[in-house]
Amino acid sequence: MDRRSFVAALSAAPFLGCFSRPMTVGRPGVQLYTVRDAMSGDVSGTLATLAEIGYLEVEMAGTYGMTPTSFRRLLDEFGLRAVSGHADFAEVRGDWQRTLDDAVELGHDMIVVPWLPEEVRTPDGYRAVADDLNRAGEAARRMGIRFGYHNHQFEFDPMDGVIPMALLLDETDGSLVDWQMDIYWVVDGGHEPLEWLDRYSARVTSVHIKDRSAQGAMVDVGDGVIDFERILGAAAAHEVRHSFIEHDNPADSLVTVRRSFDYLMQEFAQ
Repeated sequence: MDRRSFVAALSAAPFLGCFSRPMTVGRPGVQLYTVRDAMSGDVSGTLATLAEIGYLEVEMAGTYGMTPTSFRRLLDEFGLRAVSGHADFAEVRGDWQRTLDDAVELGHDMIVVPWLPEEVRTPDGYRAVADDLNRAGEAARRMGIRFGYHNHQFEFDPMDGVIPMALLLDETDGSLVDWQMDIYWVVDGGHEPLEWLDRYSARVTSVHIKDRSAQGAMVDVGDGVIDFERILGAAAAHEVRHSFIEHDNPADSLVTVRRSFDYLMQEFAQ
């Protein structure tokens, strides 16, 4: 079955599980990468809008030229908490301690690597990455911060008979490296999120919530075919700690984060 057929079947299949509304993995936060255009023009105004929408938690993707102390002060002003932040893989192999120090200053509970450069996407490269992630996770733990890895679609392309996402999870220490599951990219990779949640339930501590049309386009949450009722129900059952709304390239980012938040709160909030 090709990827498009898989997604069509997934959206059409009845759900026979034990979850019923209401269920939640908590009030959703937002990945600030979604609103990077607005943030680039007006950090304070954008954070104020997010707070007005109802967000309490954000996940960071840069400080827009501000110091961690100044950014933290602005978050506090609007009643927002940056529970998580994304960090480039280059930082893991660079001045990782500085990244961790900044994370502490920003008040992060966790820090996540969201991307790998193409040159490391080989079987041996992924194994070397796993070693790097273990070391980064150990250093983070000493600072009282959780550490994790965020998937895209490419980790689900088989390589020498192995799915790289499984390789990364199996080769890393579960006490040091969490998995931030991006639901959209798991589906886009032709896989069933529930199967991966069940298999690696102890590893998934946060999820990215973004929706997918039947044709594969990224859309506002609630406008696509991904069955969030069953997926978020399973995430709640597995005690996933945080969820973050995200859209990589929205037409109007502030409209997207409002519509997506309102949909999830209306459908699933307790």
